Amino acid sequence: MTSESLVAAALDTMPEQRQAIADGVATEETYEAVAGRVAVLEALGKGCAGLAEIDAEDLGLMQQHVFTCALCKPADPKRLRERVEYIAPGLVAVPDDEERRWLAFLNSPVRTVSDVVTRPVRALTDLVTKNSAVLTDPHVWKAAAAVVGFVVFLVAMPSSERVEPPTRNEAQAVTDPTETPPGNTPPPVAGPSVSAAPPATGTNATGTNATGVNGTTGTTGTNGTTKADDPVTGGTSTEDKKIGAWAYATTSMGQYDQAVGQEVELNPRWQWGTWRRNGIERYVTLIRQGEGDYVVRVPEVSGGTVHAELSLGWGYYQPFSCQTEGTRADGRDLLVDVACFNPNGTRKNLPFTVVFVSDGPAVRYRGGASGVVRTGTGQYEVTTLGGNGFAMVSPVGQYQARCRSTVEATRIKVACDTDSDWNLTYTSNAIHHDLSAPAASLETGSNRSWSSNGETPTVTRTAVGRYDVQYKSIGNPKVWPGEAVLVSASGPEPRYCRIWAWNGYSYPPGVLVQVYCFDQAGAAADATFALAYLRSP
Repeated sequence: MTSESLVAAALDTMPEQRQAIADGVATEETYEAVAGRVAVLEALGKGCAGLAEIDAEDLGLMQQHVFTCALCKPADPKRLRERVEYIAPGLVAVPDDEERRWLAFLNSPVRTVSDVVTRPVRALTDLVTKNSAVLTDPHVWKAAAAVVGFVVFLVAMPSSERVEPPTRNEAQAVTDPTETPPGNTPPPVAGPSVSAAPPATGTNATGTNATGVNGTTGTTGTNGTTKADDPVTGGTSTEDKKIGAWAYATTSMGQYDQAVGQEVELNPRWQWGTWRRNGIERYVTLIRQGEGDYVVRVPEVSGGTVHAELSLGWGYYQPFSCQTEGTRADGRDLLVDVACFNPNGTRKNLPFTVVFVSDGPAVRYRGGASGVVRTGTGQYEVTTLGGNGFAMVSPVGQYQARCRSTVEATRIKVACDTDSDWNLTYTSNAIHHDLSAPAASLETGSNRSWSSNGETPTVTRTAVGRYDVQYKSIGNPKVWPGEAVLVSASGPEPRYCRIWAWNGYSYPPGVLVQVYCFDQAGAAADATFALAYLRSP
């Protein structure tokens, strides 16, 4: 494997370090940890008998062996760390496919002058000083001048401008790697056109959430939740009654692994809320109460509907999951209880995303809800919503559940792997119903999609149950604050889908979202899915 491939493979197994690099807060210790993992991966190909005897799961012991074994030890650990530090920012969160990985790397934004000037020049200096013979070779100096000139060109190159195409578009059919050559932007395959007519509406399609039977403070729903849940109302912003409130936040760099009881501010680069429009400088915070048990404080909002799910899944290839347990008011803020699970349903500390939306049709099912009929174990029909819109559903409760939705002409079907409470948001456009902010929604099963800039995403099946969703211009040209992504399985097949990673910073304003899907046994399985994207205005 090349050094770049080794770094990429190491990052795929180190979610905290990868997140730190993505957030621009990596330290020398971060890169040393990745370099250590690279050394292990490199040593595995050297045929060391002692290394082969160590359990592959015991990475700490393997790394200790590598750095003390004459056969396994890297030639220059310091230079290895420097190499990782230089390569890693361009590889983080981009696809495993080598061609597309390097297209993303070469088109990644300039992060610091050091990244593109200091290190290459230092490398040239090292080459010259350590090889005196090159001092007399004019070809070497010409090559050096060409490299420096190219670097200067990269630094001076202007960023691309946003494109504002029409407001509606057709969905992209899912392409298969056996049919489409690998590339950064496979040729589009249009699906059926999306009707511009508004979705069919019923009593709940008025911008106010349907009230569930258990939608009162302190009640217990189907999934056994004992967390308080406020009465179901349309959400508002404390400071702004004219605009429906919405917000999102994603954990980063091990914040989901904080000490119990310690309140931490989630990274401002990975969150946004409508209170910011009023100049209020408050941020979403988190307290870990126990293993896989969190309380998230969303400031300056009330009511509304909340979706919570596993976010960046680096290192977690199995169907891990996160979900909302309930919500409750605390003064001017909303407290959201979040639970995260191993595939077997036990609690586990995991990274997650929380999205709060207020306006538009929604249902909060708590053992029952107006306009919802339970047709079997974990099977529900929302009879007051349906049409040609988009639905996002997420389970609610203290016990693990996995839910999916199917939008039909006159109803929405919700199917969970067990009886469960759930939240459902329905829209004909953006999930937060704020057309002043960039957003997109996509359902692969029906080939329906919508985006605020009219863009049609490319959806590519990269392996069994694995998909790349790629937008060229919906992302933030300024990179920060980053976006939020929600995904759930859709359609009749019993499937579960989650985010593996998303990347809107390596080649802004492009966005790449990677989705993993599983069957009920936890094996990778092809599936249709619903995806919602939103970011700050």
